[in-house]
Amino acid sequence: MPEKCVHCNQDFRIEPGFYSAALWISYPIVLILFVPMIFVGFLLKETYCLSLELMVGIFIIICFGLQIPIMRISRALLLHFTIHYIGRGNK
Repeated sequence: MPEKCVHCNQDFRIEPGFYSAALWISYPIVLILFVPMIFVGFLLKETYCLSLELMVGIFIIICFGLQIPIMRISRALLLHFTIHYIGRGNK
C-alpha cells in the first residue's frame, strides 16, 4: 500500500492497527458472497452429483482467490467511512 495518495496527498499510515478495523468490514462482504454460493453449491450437488469434498475444495480456492480483492475493498471502504474529503474546487 502506498504511503500517500497521489491525488490528494492523504497519508495512508494513519496509526498502528487502523486497518485491523477493515476485518470487520470484510466479514459482511464475505458473508454476502459466500452464503449464496453455498446454497448454489448444494443445488448443484443434487443436480450434478458433486461430492462434498469437491465442493469444499472449490470454495477454498475461490476464498483464497478473492481474499486480496476483498481486503483492498474493505480498506478503501474504511478510509471512505473515516476520512472526510473536501473537494479541490477549481485551480
